[in-house]
Amino acid sequence: MRSVLAVVSITALVLVLSASAEAGAGRTGAQFLTLGGGTRAAAMGEAYSTASGDVMALLWNPSGLAEVEEIQTALSYYNAGARFGEAGEGIYYGIFAAAFPAGDLGTFGIGLQLNGQGEIDVTIDSPEVIKRESLGTNWALTLSYADEFLPNLYLGVSGKVIRQKLWKESATAYAADIGLQYRLSLLTLGVAVQNWGTRIQFKDAHQSDPLPRMMRMGIGLELLRTEHHRARITADLVAFIDKWKEDEEEMAYAIQIRREKYERMGISKTDEELRREIEEERGIGIYAFKPEHMQKSVGFEYWLGDILALRAGYKDDPYIVTESLQDKLYYGFGIRLRNLQIDYANIPGGGPNNVRLNTFDLLFRF
Repeated sequence: MRSVLAVVSITALVLVLSASAEAGAGRTGAQFLTLGGGTRAAAMGEAYSTASGDVMALLWNPSGLAEVEEIQTALSYYNAGARFGEAGEGIYYGIFAAAFPAGDLGTFGIGLQLNGQGEIDVTIDSPEVIKRESLGTNWALTLSYADEFLPNLYLGVSGKVIRQKLWKESATAYAADIGLQYRLSLLTLGVAVQNWGTRIQFKDAHQSDPLPRMMRMGIGLELLRTEHHRARITADLVAFIDKWKEDEEEMAYAIQIRREKYERMGISKTDEELRREIEEERGIGIYAFKPEHMQKSVGFEYWLGDILALRAGYKDDPYIVTESLQDKLYYGFGIRLRNLQIDYANIPGGGPNNVRLNTFDLLFRF
């Protein structure tokens, strides 16, 4: 079973990286898939592609499930609407996840992401509000499998069903994640491709968006490992590969606008030069891997025995405008009491008030 899974998964990974996919209206749909999962990951600035032995790994790099040694279940929640004050009532992000090690058969996992979108005021022919209606709840169900299929080389795959609501309209999409981790004594390398699948389509192909496809690449280094002290540093790079190729109609329009601009400046460029220039600026195709288009994050975690964890992280997202260094800093802690672990993180929330959000996890081991 392991050899078959390895061949299929590696083949799929190669196809994912080499296939061309056109992006349509807007950048991506199902944006709640970019919220990640788990307070531990959040406190470490989302530098989590090399995490292992944690049920929440299924939302970052499913290969990290391979070293889960006991049944784990986790609940995570934060009030995402806090960033909008009263207008954000009913906006939240919650996760349920579970992992089940099955000995030589590997580890199986399941995750459910829920994103409440709040409510809107309903009027008819006057500004008077006659009622409030829910905008609906987005959700994604994930099924994962991971195992060590070669010495020190771990592989994980996930399948997803994604449901997005837009008030009374809804759309369904299907996607897959594929992840690898290679582990040495103190060093771990990780790579994962996420959300590769069908488009979010509400009415027809002209009113659809690609999923937020990402490629995560990370490294983790264990700095300290003694009987009572453990410390680890992690770093991730994330390439947004939702646009492997620009829509031709959109590209033709962009080329025309840019050509007219250069003509006014007395500069002459070919369509091919203009196309390449636009793709490079927008991070399309191979240009998604240029440093200025990639998300960068660093995380640190220290454990005092198996009781107290202190965490900190830094994340720089090229598509999020921040006002200060504080808007890129993450931190939190964890407390483990027997089979119960409680995690807390304080993270940048943004929004019109530029608030910070509190997020909590409960993790159970059986």
